[in-house]
Amino acid sequence: MKRTQRAGRMFKRTVALGGRLTKNSLVRVSLQCLFGGVGYGLIEVIWRGYTHPSMVITGGFCFAMICAVNRRFAGRPLFFRSVACTLGVTLAEFCVGMLVNRVFQMDVWDYSGEWMHLLGQICPLYTGFWFGICFSLSFILQRLRLSVISLNLQK
Repeated sequence: MKRTQRAGRMFKRTVALGGRLTKNSLVRVSLQCLFGGVGYGLIEVIWRGYTHPSMVITGGFCFAMICAVNRRFAGRPLFFRSVACTLGVTLAEFCVGMLVNRVFQMDVWDYSGEWMHLLGQICPLYTGFWFGICFSLSFILQRLRLSVISLNLQK
């Protein structure tokens, strides 16, 4: 295989799923980011009374990641998918926190008063909250996928 052909094939693969990058997948991921960003923004407004644009963007990315993990590991147990999603969300929270709170000094959040925090950006308490949210979302996504499959089989 020629070098340019290999590069072209690599370009067509999506990072998260290892599949082909299509117009439908771009629309799907864009809608997931929009839904996740708005959803997380609402959760944060309910929880803290306000949100920050960086959190809306991060929420969108995290929801798209949760959907991708659940699609990629659909055959795995719910607990496994929930833990994988929780680790991804916690990693995203840490990276965004380091950038927004430490580099840009915007002080969007500070967990330095929480038990076992890591540089004030993540802590076990909120990781536990994320596990509950990821578990719930993974369960809902699994039920939606199964209902769509059964509808397709009935046709």
